[in-house]
Amino acid sequence: MSNSILDRIEKTLTKLSTEHEVKMEGVFYGACTESKLSKWNYFVFNRGKTTKNNNGTRTDLQTTYEVHIVHEGHVPEGYVKDVIDALQAQDEPGTKLKLNNDDITYDYTFKQNTNMVVEVATITFYHPEKRC
Repeated sequence: MSNSILDRIEKTLTKLSTEHEVKMEGVFYGACTESKLSKWNYFVFNRGKTTKNNNGTRTDLQTTYEVHIVHEGHVPEGYVKDVIDALQAQDEPGTKLKLNNDDITYDYTFKQNTNMVVEVATITFYHPEKRC
């Protein structure tokens, strides 16, 4: 296993999903790939975009990452803050994830073949990278 930012995000979310009082069924990159979850309580994370800023002789890059908390009914109160705190903690040297200025958005869908509402909270982080 490499030690990329994506790997570190996955590791942090996996740890949170099993050790926090709010149990999650899994962590997926890009989209949920599991067809038979007992509950629709899981994380999906992905890259958003990479922007560049030319500063004279060097170009600085900044990549955004989106973390989606998918939860039946509603995302429990305070859980968004717990996810933010976990991802901003610098347990792994060099991670430096920072909360983006974007609003945290909430979207809704129905669980397949049911009337169960599923709430999806999306949090955007960024990782600054200095390039020469």
